Amino acid sequence: MELRQLKYFAAIVEHGNMTRAAETLHVAQPALSQQLANLEADVGGRLFERGPLGMRATAAGEILYRHARSLLRQIDDMRASIDHEIANPSGRVVLGMAGSTARIVAAPLLIALKAYPDILIELVERPSAELVGLTAQGSVDLAIAVDAQPSRGVALTPLFHERLFVVLARGAKRSRGRRAGHAIDLAELATHPLLLPSPPSTIRSRIEVALTDAHLPYRLAAEVSATDLLIHLVASGVGVTALPWSALADEVRRNRIHACELLDAKLERELSLCMPADVAVSQAVEVVRDTLLGELGRLASSSDWRGVHPVAGSGIGR
Repeated sequence: MELRQLKYFAAIVEHGNMTRAAETLHVAQPALSQQLANLEADVGGRLFERGPLGMRATAAGEILYRHARSLLRQIDDMRASIDHEIANPSGRVVLGMAGSTARIVAAPLLIALKAYPDILIELVERPSAELVGLTAQGSVDLAIAVDAQPSRGVALTPLFHERLFVVLARGAKRSRGRRAGHAIDLAELATHPLLLPSPPSTIRSRIEVALTDAHLPYRLAAEVSATDLLIHLVASGVGVTALPWSALADEVRRNRIHACELLDAKLERELSLCMPADVAVSQAVEVVRDTLLGELGRLASSSDWRGVHPVAGSGIGR
């Protein structure tokens, strides 16, 4: 017994006439008659009484019609629900990001997702070292991680390279008469007390490796685990640090700090999209992923996010 046969059968019952049923269904009458014959053979009995006034369901046909109509209605409801979900995806989506990335993308992302009011997004801020593991565990649906390494159970897609800027307090004293906003070299950086992120930190390791390779001694003034506190200490004149523009943009606009490029060392970090590998994702997760990538691409091509450029082959253009 096929769904198509039940649909044809119900139409014949409702119209009481094979010709009108065939016209409504846009089916040739011989084909409709054949499907009815197959259905009667399947149930093992006649489903209609045929007379001069048309076709009338037998007792067996009435029973079949009630069940067929209920089943067809459920199919229609199911299709309507699927169509609604496709047009209006819904559900909870957990997105993990490092604090610096969240500073620049969280607000634009949530504004863009207003177009999908049935999606509830949960933003989880964690150090990048934790985000890959959380993705593998399924604790987050997707994540933007920094300098992520390949991991079992995680599909990793590199997106951007993000330059690090040296951060100084407004009015900070500079050697060689330079103003705070001008570029700085490693030799001058080494003369300042350094405020560096607590380990493990790829930012810290890049700075220390660059200074060590240049044979430059430096003084570590403090280790700081929170980006907000790190910027506050720099703004207070305690020392200098290096951070990506995503972590600095608001404070630079408020003139609390200065950010300048490093002249003789290329300090960058890599941002990647992390998702569970070989796991089917919901329509809501797909929407959040595509919207997130769109906002990242838009920000990277604007002046709002300095020092960032797409990884070759990422599919995100500037």
